Amino acid sequence: MTDDDFNEQEELDAPDAPAVTLEAIGNSLRSIRRQRGLTLRGVESESDGRWKSVVVGSYERGDRALTLKKAIGLASFYNVPLDQLLGLSLPSAEGPKRLTFDLSAIRTGGKSLPEPLLRYLQEICRLRSDWNGVMLSTRAADTLAIASIADKHPEALRQWAIDQGILIG
Repeated sequence: MTDDDFNEQEELDAPDAPAVTLEAIGNSLRSIRRQRGLTLRGVESESDGRWKSVVVGSYERGDRALTLKKAIGLASFYNVPLDQLLGLSLPSAEGPKRLTFDLSAIRTGGKSLPEPLLRYLQEICRLRSDWNGVMLSTRAADTLAIASIADKHPEALRQWAIDQGILIG
């Protein structure tokens, strides 16, 4: 292995690089489709059959790998940047960086929080050994994950969390 090979490998394994999985890409695809107000059949119809509903559904479930060519095509169809389609976009400078959640509201489930979101927030508390606290401050990466789990755009997450009664401030 040459020094160049080692440096390339280091960059690939960088701890702050976003983890890309078929599941994460699928979640991003589903979120973008839903934000466009489309069903799987709607995608097929709007694309004049170019994007078959069964194929797009398999990308969203992570059952089928998305090639670069297909990803570029879907990004073009949805009119979003490729990094957003793949779930790699970071929030804009104006987007939420950190949020502070009301742990008592989270413990009681807020108004109607999705079970995966409850588990994720509870896991953050467990990892931080913060069971007796009153609030949970998230980091930027936590906020992005919470937005994805809640199926919300990161910039819309704050208002959604307020509406759910789980945000402080």
